[in-house]
Amino acid sequence: MRLKKWTYLLFAIFMVVSVDACAQKGNASKQVKQREKMLEKQKEEKEKAQEKSIEEGKKRHMNIQTKATKKRMKRTAKKAAKARGEKKGFFLFRIFKKN
Repeated sequence: MRLKKWTYLLFAIFMVVSVDACAQKGNASKQVKQREKMLEKQKEEKEKAQEKSIEEGKKRHMNIQTKATKKRMKRTAKKAAKARGEKKGFFLFRIFKKN
C-alpha cells in the first residue's frame, strides 16, 4: 500500500515537472509581443497613408478650381471660422508660440 502512494506521488511530480518544462513560455510571449509590435506598426503606416491620401485629395481639389472660385472658397472659410468663434489671438502670441 505504501508503495502505491509513493508511485502516485512520484507520477504526479513527474507530470507537473514535465508539463512545465515543455511549455516554452518565454519564446511564445516573445513571439506574441513581436507580432503585436508588427501589427501596431502596420496600423500606424496605414493611418499615415490615409492622412497623406486625404491631403493629396484636398490639394487636387484646390488645384482644379479657377482663381475666382479659390478666392470665394477662401472668403467662405474665413466667414465660417469667424462664425464658429475661432479667433486668431493676439499677434505677439501667434509669433512667439511654441509649435
